[in-house]
Amino acid sequence: MYKNKAFIAVSSGHFVVDVLNSTGAVLLAVLKEPLGLSYAQIGTALAIYLLIGSLSQPLFGWLSDKAPGHTMLLAAVSVAWMAFFFTLVALAPTWTWLLPVFLLAALGSGLFHPIGTAASSVAVPDRAASATSIFFFSGQVGLAVGPFLAGILAGRFGAIGLLPLTAIAVIPIGLLLASARTQTKGEPRQKRKASAQQTARTWTLLGVVLIAAFVLLVAVRSSIQAVYQAYLPQLFQGRGWEPALFGLLAGVFMAAGAVGQILNGMLADRHGMRVAIVGPLLLSVPVGLLCLLTPSIAVAFIACAGAGLLIGGQHSVLVVHAQRMLPVQRGFAAGLILGFTFASGAIGTWVAGQLANQVGMQTVMVWATLLGLPAALLALAMPGTPRVVREVAAPASAAD
Repeated sequence: MYKNKAFIAVSSGHFVVDVLNSTGAVLLAVLKEPLGLSYAQIGTALAIYLLIGSLSQPLFGWLSDKAPGHTMLLAAVSVAWMAFFFTLVALAPTWTWLLPVFLLAALGSGLFHPIGTAASSVAVPDRAASATSIFFFSGQVGLAVGPFLAGILAGRFGAIGLLPLTAIAVIPIGLLLASARTQTKGEPRQKRKASAQQTARTWTLLGVVLIAAFVLLVAVRSSIQAVYQAYLPQLFQGRGWEPALFGLLAGVFMAAGAVGQILNGMLADRHGMRVAIVGPLLLSVPVGLLCLLTPSIAVAFIACAGAGLLIGGQHSVLVVHAQRMLPVQRGFAAGLILGFTFASGAIGTWVAGQLANQVGMQTVMVWATLLGLPAALLALAMPGTPRVVREVAAPASAAD
């Protein structure tokens, strides 16, 4: 797998895309005072960014299914698009200029994610689930590294400090273009069809309830993670932390989520999806509260790492499980589930930003943490036997 050039190309692209995706929250925290921004403005900007990137994914996934021989080229275009517009973000002199180019950058993320998710499994067809898990892991690492680097660079140089982060996009763009030259035209368009038995079971009353519970679980869990990712920098910036320090904290939260993907996959493989999701969500509540409320910097780092481990670990298992529930083409299926996941997080981010202006950021983040309790109850509806998720969970442990 690691010698597969196409797979390495899309994984490196995912890393850079999510490095850039993760810089927004830190950048806006650094610019909050100079530009006189409110929490509502920051929350709205981040929410719109996430919505653009998420709601465009089903469309881009559908379009990529129509051009199966050009997925690598489209992936290269998406990374180049993000790098270009984040370069403009770094050079923008005012909020009026910065906001539109920041939001346009989200289209690159929307294009890349469904294409990359589908291409990663196609690149390694004999280990498709494992490849998908590693692909997610590379993005999670990007989300972890991005806030730390952005905190150091933006804290010292301002928004222009983002330029080195946009420059590294040259590497995956080159790898993707090289893969595009050798990509076989007419790549098989794999339709995933539900069996008659599976379809009949889905439309029973119990089936509808289980699907509804799964949808709510994905929405609530993604909202919790998105609120932490967006507002940890804002919360600790308000406590007087330096950008490098709260950027590092945000990076630790996301890095722990990447490790959580490995551990959660192993747990799901051994004990089943229900245990792998319910347990971590329940534990995330006390650990998350400690992260938010402790006055100690050292304890905050340890507790926020624990919160990231527990909140972020379920992502790849839930996404791959949902993809298998959707009887549509690979790119469109990836776009649908990822789009819904990110859109849910975007709405949660926007609501949190509005509430923070009224009751304070710490209170809102405590409320978001407590959502882990109803999310754990919803997860009781998930499959409980290891065999249901063995193909999904095993990759996460190999992966990553």
